[in-house]
Amino acid sequence: MLFSIYPTDAAATRRAVIDQVLATAPRPAPAGSGDERMLFTSLHMVDTGELAAFGEVLRAAHDDDGVTFCADVSPVALEHVVAGDEGWGWLSRRGITALRLDYGFGADEIRRVAEASGCRIAVNASTVDAAFLDELAGLPVWGWHNFYPRPETGLTASFLVTQSRLFLDRGIPVLAFIPGEGELRAPLHLGLPTLEEQRHRNAWRSYVQLRRLVPEAVVVCAEGVVADDHADWIAQFEATGTVTLPVVGLDAAASVLLERPWRLRVEDAAAAFRLDETRGGIRPSRTRNADSRERGSLQVDLDAYGRYRGEVHLMRTDRPLDAGQARIGEVAAPYRGIVDDLRPGQTVRLIPFAA
Repeated sequence: MLFSIYPTDAAATRRAVIDQVLATAPRPAPAGSGDERMLFTSLHMVDTGELAAFGEVLRAAHDDDGVTFCADVSPVALEHVVAGDEGWGWLSRRGITALRLDYGFGADEIRRVAEASGCRIAVNASTVDAAFLDELAGLPVWGWHNFYPRPETGLTASFLVTQSRLFLDRGIPVLAFIPGEGELRAPLHLGLPTLEEQRHRNAWRSYVQLRRLVPEAVVVCAEGVVADDHADWIAQFEATGTVTLPVVGLDAAASVLLERPWRLRVEDAAAAFRLDETRGGIRPSRTRNADSRERGSLQVDLDAYGRYRGEVHLMRTDRPLDAGQARIGEVAAPYRGIVDDLRPGQTVRLIPFAA
């Protein structure tokens, strides 16, 4: 996962972001970038008088911490950047190795900027169409989705997938944003998601959903930091593919579930995911269920199911009570939606939820 800093951030926020990058690196970078510590930033909201000061912030981060940047620019902003004595060299001296070209750049202009700057180019994956991509054929680019500061303007999941496929089917990498969990960015401070439904969700839930919708996508935290545990779970997923599931109400007899990762069986059953190799291992201390076997609850087969006794099921949907099963715990409420984004054959790790 990549992170972001901006001219409007407080110095402490920028420092916290860079520290989180350094603590969790290496991170997967966009294909072909060679940058495992790239941050996203924006220059097209910087006044001419502020550009020099923010440029020094970028230079210091690049020189002292080894980070690089993809800078979001408009035609006017880029003109300001290269108008000084340093010209195009202003970018490289501040660690800017990629440019996201926002509204106002045609295909010919994009090619000119790529050649003059020596930067990798990203285009707006939320708005570009197939015809425009065909005009850029042969130029190495990324598709970098928008974020949406105003509530109710973010993308739907289906549109995100459709737009992303325009790029991926042409072999072009795709990046998309999730909101941060620390200080939210100005001017509205209401989150910067690509997907509208993620505006107020935690970063781990949002990350897993984006990787399910577009498995090839590089996820970018749009603002500030994420919680340390979420950063750790994301790093583990990127290294191993294991999905962390915080659980509550775990029966004492089911503590064995916390000792190792578990593979979900490959069969795509409608009611539940079955945890492989759990048969025979758990006898709950008591039988307890609510009004139903709720989505996100962990159920264990009892003696009534014979050779299936002890097999653990993670419920995908609400189902009627079953005398042959007992509830032994459940995914914690902030993460229950991750159940919708799991897929057969994945590996999960159950951990106690720390509120």
